[in-house]
Amino acid sequence: MSNSRIWTPEADSDRRLVHEELSAILASPHFGKSKRYPAFLRYVVEKTLDGQSDQLKERTIGVEVFGRHPDYDTNADPVVRFSAGEVRKRIAQYYHEAAEESEIQIELPLGSYTPELRMRLTPSEPAQGQAPEPVQPETADSMELPLGSDTSRAVERFGTKLAQAYPKEPLHLPFIFSMSLLLALMCLGAYLVYRARSLNQSEQLWDPLLQTQGPVLIVIGSGSLGLVSPESPGASLSNHMLGPYHHVSVSSAIAISRLTGVLQKHNKNYIIKEAPATSLADLRERSVIFVGGLNNAWTLRLTDPLRFRFVQVPLARIEDTKNPQNTAWSVDFSKPYTSVSVDYGIIARYHDTYTNGNVLILAGLGPYGTEAVSELVSSPQYLNQIEKQVSNGLNEANLEVVVKTDVINGEAGPPQVVAAYAF
Repeated sequence: MSNSRIWTPEADSDRRLVHEELSAILASPHFGKSKRYPAFLRYVVEKTLDGQSDQLKERTIGVEVFGRHPDYDTNADPVVRFSAGEVRKRIAQYYHEAAEESEIQIELPLGSYTPELRMRLTPSEPAQGQAPEPVQPETADSMELPLGSDTSRAVERFGTKLAQAYPKEPLHLPFIFSMSLLLALMCLGAYLVYRARSLNQSEQLWDPLLQTQGPVLIVIGSGSLGLVSPESPGASLSNHMLGPYHHVSVSSAIAISRLTGVLQKHNKNYIIKEAPATSLADLRERSVIFVGGLNNAWTLRLTDPLRFRFVQVPLARIEDTKNPQNTAWSVDFSKPYTSVSVDYGIIARYHDTYTNGNVLILAGLGPYGTEAVSELVSSPQYLNQIEKQVSNGLNEANLEVVVKTDVINGEAGPPQVVAAYAF
């Protein structure tokens, strides 16, 4: 709102105006399908109206709005910073698409969690000599543009050419307003592009599963790599407890712990079932996470049509169907387990036509591979490896990734992306 001034509501009628504007924003399509962003915006506006803007700190918001523990690590869990960026972007989109200019506007300045309320100037205000100074466009630096970006250089060149074109000519007020508005729009466009690119990578990867209705089903592999026959329905409880179909590896348990942690952070419910006890009806039209590779029959079935898939004989490996001669991604299960120095795994996120639902497959050839892929998808610090491999990064609708991990003293090392494919 270029013809506006910063405004502080004082009377009850002023507060009603703010609440009406807030309700209009939250009812828009930019906020209507989300729970997180409306909660954030409503909280910071109410705190500001109550004169408690000094309490709008990252940790306080994380605890009171997003239910984080009071001593949570804000660097490892940047939910507040990410939400603030998304709210800024969505507010800008809302006002950009608005049919008419509102009497007041709610803005969230860059680098702050305290909203700014702006009141539209009346025609009489300039006549009284109280016209605001022309709006100065934010610079590329203040917009947090990456140094050396094409957009920031374009803005700089535009300003230089403007100065060269009018070195001595006085600039009329309408022209100043027009140029300021143009520069502001350029900066706003650059800001929106930058914020979109810096969207939290974990959100991009998990969003297709989080946005679906109902709880996420986690199907975990169990048993001994499918090398034994399923137990008889008449097996005793003792045989069932001691048999291979009742066992889940420690690595799979670690993977499940990481996955459920992500789901809980996003307030998403989940159900856990063992693969042998899961039917096709259980999988239909819902989001499903499959954990485990060779010990999960559903993983083997669903990855079989994909580019990267599991092959069990003569050597357990991940096959690239576009380069079947590559046998590097393999593990010899006949060797002593203490001699295993490397393991591999597959991450696949896509909409599966067989189940008609969104699928996330996290599967290793061995237990270390399963543990490694679960660490990668639950740790934003590793996700940028995928973005370097595919053009649109985690925004791709369907992704398949091959991950390598070095086995160090019997434990999975950091995950390393060795191949990725978008389809």
